[in-house]
This record gives sequence, structure tokens and C-alpha cells, in this order.
Amino acid sequence: LVLVAMGVKPCSKIAKEAGLDIGIANSIAVDKYLQTSDNNIYAAGDCADAFHLVSGAKCWIPLALRANRAGWAVADNVCGTQTGLQGVAGTSVFKVFSLEVARSGLNFKEAKEAGFDPVENNVKTRSRAQGHPGSTPIHINMVADKKTGRLLGAQMVGKEGVAHRINAVAVALHNKMTVKDFSQTDLAYAPPFGPVWDPLLTAANQLVKKI
Repeated sequence: LVLVAMGVKPCSKIAKEAGLDIGIANSIAVDKYLQTSDNNIYAAGDCADAFHLVSGAKCWIPLALRANRAGWAVADNVCGTQTGLQGVAGTSVFKVFSLEVARSGLNFKEAKEAGFDPVENNVKTRSRAQGHPGSTPIHINMVADKKTGRLLGAQMVGKEGVAHRINAVAVALHNKMTVKDFSQTDLAYAPPFGPVWDPLLTAANQLVKKI
């Protein structure tokens, strides 16, 4: 069995022909109000770039929520209600056969390229309480800035309990939390859904030791 993932490219040809500024990966460059280099033209959806919440730099991450949110913002702006977007953390999840794979924020390489002093750890924990039927492994890689302790991102994979856990990381990134602060969050516990120490808390506790 051979799987080929070729990726996608932004459809920005019409913008180029109109003389608009083109951003990263040939996407259409917009400001936080989705305004292009021409004050009378807006761009939204997978064709437009965005600001990354963690690095602060321009990025092109074509995901459905961003596209929807940008479309609403453009409509507001055109109708006279000024609406800006904070940016994206690149939160995404997909399924590979029986595995859930998710990420939010920056990985180690991306964090280094963005000018941080990154440190990471990789932990293996369980999707449910120890001994609970159906428990499966969850692998988490968490990244932080060694100088400030700020949480920079996480990547997760497992058969269950991954898809929605990554949202907690996204919220932490939006609020620029440190790993230490994140390790103190009051996450829910019940044996069918996770161990007493949630996998994310376990990863954060171990990463704190490296900062």
C-alpha cells in the first residue's frame, strides 16, 4: 500500500495579476483585518496568509476554522464593523488508520528557526486510568522556551484521547502560558477518560524539569 500526500498550494494567481503583495508560500499577504496591499481588496480562506500566535511571524497554514473565521471577519469589515483576527497556532488533527495525530504551536525545529531557545521532551503515558479496560499508549512531545519557560507547542499521537486534548494546548498558547503555569491547570479526571495525571500534565511536569 502506497500513500502519497502531495500537499496543496494557495490559489493566488488572480492576486498576482492584480498587483497585490504575495506572502509566504505564494499566499496572498493580508493584515490582521484581512486587508491586502490594496485597501479596497480583502482576502480570506486558504489563499491568504496569517500571523502565527507563537512566533509572531507570517505563516500559511490552510485550515478550515481559520478560513471560516476570516470569511466572517471580511464580511464584518466590508459592512463597517472593524474586526481583526489574533492569528493561528496551527492546531490540527487527523487520523492515520487507527491513530489520532495532533499538533498545536511550534515543534523544536520551528521554534529554533523563530529565534527561541527551545527545549523539548517526549513522554509515553496512557489514554485511561491504569488498569482500566481499553487503555492505550499516548505519546506527547512538548516544546518550551528555555529562557522564559513559555510553552511553544506540542505534538501528540495515540489511538484515543488525542484529538480533543490538543485543544488545551491551543488555549494555553493563545494565552502565552508558561509550562509551569500549564502544569497547574485543573484538567478533568475520570478513569474511562484518562489517568489522574492527565497525559498533558505529565508532559508539562517533565518538561519543567528541563527548563
